[in-house]
Amino acid sequence: MVIVKNTENIFLQELKNCWESFPTHRCLHLKFSQLEQDKEEWFDNVLAALRSVLEDKSAQLYLCHDNDIFVLTRYVTQKRVDNFLAHLTPILAPAPAKELVALFEIGVHWAKLRTLCEKKIENIKLERTQKQEHAKKKEEIAQLNREETLKTLNKDLIDSISKRRAGRDMPEIMVVEDDLFSQRLVDNALKNKYLLSMTGDGQGAIMSYVNKAPDVLFLDIGLPDINGHEVLEKLFKLDPDAYVVMFSGKGDKENVMKAIELGAKGFVGKPFTQEKLLQYIQKSPFIQAKQNREKTHGNFVH
Repeated sequence: MVIVKNTENIFLQELKNCWESFPTHRCLHLKFSQLEQDKEEWFDNVLAALRSVLEDKSAQLYLCHDNDIFVLTRYVTQKRVDNFLAHLTPILAPAPAKELVALFEIGVHWAKLRTLCEKKIENIKLERTQKQEHAKKKEEIAQLNREETLKTLNKDLIDSISKRRAGRDMPEIMVVEDDLFSQRLVDNALKNKYLLSMTGDGQGAIMSYVNKAPDVLFLDIGLPDINGHEVLEKLFKLDPDAYVVMFSGKGDKENVMKAIELGAKGFVGKPFTQEKLLQYIQKSPFIQAKQNREKTHGNFVH
């Protein structure tokens, strides 16, 4: 038996092919969308029961998004369907198995089967649209919340970013990365060399940046709340002199180029190397200023 999952459109086309070329073929409809049990509780048992009662080894099983099942087969008798129902009764109890199964001859019942499929396809489109609208509404609310949060930023802290950064002797590196493995890589590469702070989301990055006034910011493009480009734009509004380097994975070239256009000074590919991280840190004009001051005044700066 061939199993095809989540493929209402494919099933409709195959059904049409059977109607045109093999109208005597049968279609078994299992209305399991009506069940309260999770699919994992019944699917394997139902599959085993189908295999035991169907003589047609080339039968095709289509599992729909709503958990309904359609089986296309060259032949199946009502007696075998009754045997299948006998297998189903203990599996699906207390649901009445007989009401969950319908047998069609494709040539005779084509119009009804087509309507069934088209309705399922329409429901999928409707569900997808609703999810998109929900996601859009959720993002709009999140955006409003982010904007409200930014309004709470201390204006004196924002205005003093440059002064606080310049007045600090020890270089401070800030990393915005939600992946824990990547965080550990950076921590191992830079620990005991610089003041190091980390955050895993975009909103936290903006708040932390204002508080820390870092000399270098390593920023991941893919963050869970705000994408790296949006964080970048907001940071440059708060601190036009920010020294930002992007973290990027494979296939991020387009995103990296956009970040460079927005003002990022470069990018470090994953997985990170200590050499590459240090290379960008040493290029920071704020780090260089601290090193020059150390040479002049003898302060210890890496």
